[in-house]
Amino acid sequence: MPIPQAEQIFNASKDEALEWFEKEIAGLRSGRVKPALVETIQVELYGSRSPLKGLASVSNTDARTILVSPWDKNATSAIAKAITEANIGVMPTVDGSNIRLTFPQLTEDVRNQTIKVLHAKAEESRIRMRQGRDEALRLLKNEKEEGTLSEDDFYGGKKHLDELIGKVQVGLEGRITAKEQDIKTI
Repeated sequence: MPIPQAEQIFNASKDEALEWFEKEIAGLRSGRVKPALVETIQVELYGSRSPLKGLASVSNTDARTILVSPWDKNATSAIAKAITEANIGVMPTVDGSNIRLTFPQLTEDVRNQTIKVLHAKAEESRIRMRQGRDEALRLLKNEKEEGTLSEDDFYGGKKHLDELIGKVQVGLEGRITAKEQDIKTI
């Protein structure tokens, strides 16, 4: 019964790595700005820190502008301060109780740098998945050494885990390519 258990260990690790990767790349700037760029910024308000998306609605007005509409009008200055401190490459403009963020057009250098960051995040995700696979392989190896798993079952389980990680890598490459095209789009 250790092979399904090893697969379960790998799947948990894979899901965690892919979820982390999606969160990380959501914050990468592409040709069109998305609310995800600012939604996770931590805002200090009334003595506690909260993510921006918990204090305001965040939406696009066009391809380069994000509009932040605080639900509590007294939070406007705290949100503007948090956005400034987050150093996301834009200064907030307070327009009454709303905050407007107008991002500059991406230069070719910035696009190339963003693509490098994308590939670095992808590699970190791959490393996390390989660590999960290695942990699952350790379980199989321990079972083999204890005599509860045959040599054939061990190598069959190892091959199965390698096939699983191969399938995930193909899906990850597709996601990387899609995000890279999004970044390159002007």
